[in-house]
Amino acid sequence: MDLWFEAARDTADRCWDGILATLDGVADADLNSRLPVAGSNAPYAIVHHCIEMTRWWLGTFGCGLDLPRDRSGEFEATGTRDDLVVRIAQVRADVDVWATRMLRNGIAGRDARGTRANVDLDTVTPQWVVLHVVHELAQHLGQLQVTRDLLSA
Repeated sequence: MDLWFEAARDTADRCWDGILATLDGVADADLNSRLPVAGSNAPYAIVHHCIEMTRWWLGTFGCGLDLPRDRSGEFEATGTRDDLVVRIAQVRADVDVWATRMLRNGIAGRDARGTRANVDLDTVTPQWVVLHVVHELAQHLGQLQVTRDLLSA
């Protein structure tokens, strides 16, 4: 694999590690709580979205897999920390397979729709997809950290 992909995977792994560490700092009572401002998302929903976003971009779009996604419902999701830990472990394992396949074979699911990204899905490259996933993980890690801090204040 290329050095840039190793760097991208390392950065994604650091984001997932940060997400897990941040979840450890979220009280059980706050996991499904939103901040009292419009547009706020609960910590569970933020992480659920990260998992579903990764599955869609790499599994559905990148590899042509039929993985269901309810994009608009992702930020309404609720659940447990244990559920998220298991799902994060699974998506991390899947990422290695999916990204490798997509980078080797090209994008297999260009007809898939399930994103609000302002991008031409007909022309993005596999490398763009990998970096987009990393960008989104980093962005939502920051959102999760701020949400945790404000919920615990």
